[in-house]
Amino acid sequence: MTFHYIKHYLRYLLCSRHWRGYGVHSPFAFDLVTNVIREELPYYKYSLVEKIRGFHQNSKQSLPLTGGEASVSTLSKNTSLKPSKGQLLFRLVNKYKPSHVVETKMGLAISTMYLAAPDTRLSVTTFEKERSVVNYATQFMKQGGFSNIQVIPSSPEEPLKTLVEKLESLDFLYVNDCHSGAELDERLSICLPKAGDKSVFVVDNIYEDETKTEAWNRLKSMSQVRVTVDLFHLGIAFFDRKLQKEDYFVRHFPDFHL
Repeated sequence: MTFHYIKHYLRYLLCSRHWRGYGVHSPFAFDLVTNVIREELPYYKYSLVEKIRGFHQNSKQSLPLTGGEASVSTLSKNTSLKPSKGQLLFRLVNKYKPSHVVETKMGLAISTMYLAAPDTRLSVTTFEKERSVVNYATQFMKQGGFSNIQVIPSSPEEPLKTLVEKLESLDFLYVNDCHSGAELDERLSICLPKAGDKSVFVVDNIYEDETKTEAWNRLKSMSQVRVTVDLFHLGIAFFDRKLQKEDYFVRHFPDFHL
């Protein structure tokens, strides 16, 4: 845990005053905080995805990876997002109803399934360079009935550009593969030209390091970005031109600890 991370966590605790919607005057932001971020309804798809996570965690199987090998249980522990974060992704998709979701890294597909779960009519495209992970995760997606997921077996760089160019508008983007500001800037430079009024961009781990935080701040400052929400573990950007430009720090860490 770096000094940068700890410093910004303390800043987040001091600045995140919009808890349960208190102090939020924008109807859009109040609805987002109270009916999406803090919603606690137990959607039945949650249990399906968490059941699959349980299989991963208890698996005795190992997968060959580039440069070595790893057990599925270790991959699940190290790379799968927590239930609360996955369920928030589900609620965001469920609320704003994109027709196409793009995720930059699949991993064991826990986040992918949460993104795909709200509606079988939406399409989710994700990327995963490790073929063994693709083959392993795909069988569980099929068993879970997730037929609306397309996996591109590659790192996202060039395939992401090709995909985005074909889209009329990029409705929902989840960037979860970047570990530096340069990588995040590259993903955003590809995707921003297709951001429209209905677009929602979600960036994972915006305080992972200083360069990544700087890239998030650059996104916030762009004129086409109207509202941003800083949840510390996630950053969310909205592009609707009817919204007044505003940045919110929302205290939300149901299972998030220093």
